[in-house]
Amino acid sequence: MNPAPTATGQPAPRKVAIVGGGPTRALAPFDDPNWEIWAFSSRRWRPPRITRWFELHALTDLRQQLASRKPGRRTFPEYWRFLRSLTCPVYMQRRHRAIPNSVRYPLAAVLKRFGKCFTSTASYLIALAIAEGVHAIGLWGVNPKGSDEASGDEDYSRQRAAIEYLLGVARQRGIEVVLPPGVSLRVPNRPRFVRSEERRVGKERRSRWSP
Repeated sequence: MNPAPTATGQPAPRKVAIVGGGPTRALAPFDDPNWEIWAFSSRRWRPPRITRWFELHALTDLRQQLASRKPGRRTFPEYWRFLRSLTCPVYMQRRHRAIPNSVRYPLAAVLKRFGKCFTSTASYLIALAIAEGVHAIGLWGVNPKGSDEASGDEDYSRQRAAIEYLLGVARQRGIEVVLPPGVSLRVPNRPRFVRSEERRVGKERRSRWSP
C-alpha cells in the first residue's frame, strides 16, 4: 500500500496497525485511513477494514487447532472459506491455489535480517513492518499472557519476549511504537536478542512457524 501524498506532495508516513484477536482489537484505528490494517486471528470476527491478512501456521497444525468448535473461534472449514473470501493480500507460508490472494511471506529475507527470534504471528508482522521501513507500528488485540494471568487455560507468555524485543528494535530505528491502554507489553530501551525454538522456523512440514 502506498501512502497518500501530503499537501506538500510527499508520501505520508506509513503507519501499520497490527491487529490480533484480543479484546483491544476494538480500539484499533479502523476509521483512520492513515493506518494500514495488518490483521490475523481465527476468531469469529471480521475487521471493518483490512489491508493485509496473515495466516502463518502450517496447515497441518491449523487443521488440528481448529478441528473442533470452540467458543468464539471458527472451525477449519469456516476459517478456510473466510481466507478464500478476502480481497486483500493473504500472507501465508506459501501460496495456495485455493486462496486466490495468497502471498508467500518473505521468511528467508526476514530471518537474514532479524535472526531466529520469532515465537508468534505478531512477531513476524512486526519484523516485516520494520523491514518495509514504516514510520509507526501499533499493536491492538495483542497482549500475550500466561494461563495464570488470563481467562482460559492457554498460555501465551512465551510469545512476549520476542514481541518486546522487536518493538525495542523498532523504537531504536526511530519507528514510533503505539500500544493501547491496559496492555502489559513493554518496549525496552535496550532490546536483547531472543532466540526462538528452531523447530518453529523453517519448512512447513516440520515447523508450525507461529504458535
